[in-house]
Amino acid sequence: MNKKNIQEHINDLKGWTRYRKGLCETCLGLCCYMPVEVKVHDLIRLKILDEFHLELSEREQIKDALKHPGVLRYTPSTQKFTLKQKPDGSCYFLDNDKKCTRYEDRPDTCRNHPQIGPRPGFCAYMKS
Repeated sequence: MNKKNIQEHINDLKGWTRYRKGLCETCLGLCCYMPVEVKVHDLIRLKILDEFHLELSEREQIKDALKHPGVLRYTPSTQKFTLKQKPDGSCYFLDNDKKCTRYEDRPDTCRNHPQIGPRPGFCAYMKS
């Protein structure tokens, strides 16, 4: 499946599937092709920032976070960072086998999907 088809499927919220336990086991993992917004505590969990950053100013936290190749930008209005996506649209932290290299340390956005997101309780399921 190409990047355009993946994005079309993700953007078609009406076509999403109601989430149920076990669904991820047969999915292509299209949630890993959605933009991920994170807060400072997620960056610490991901080991992009260290605990000592909590003692620094917001400006210094932002500056240091944006030095990491996996962080794309900071949005002041939401106070969230957006993680970078690869050219195919997948998460910066996915390996070549489409497995999360930071699964144990994944951000709250990922941990709580699909309870939160563009259509809570539903996901962009696509059978693998």
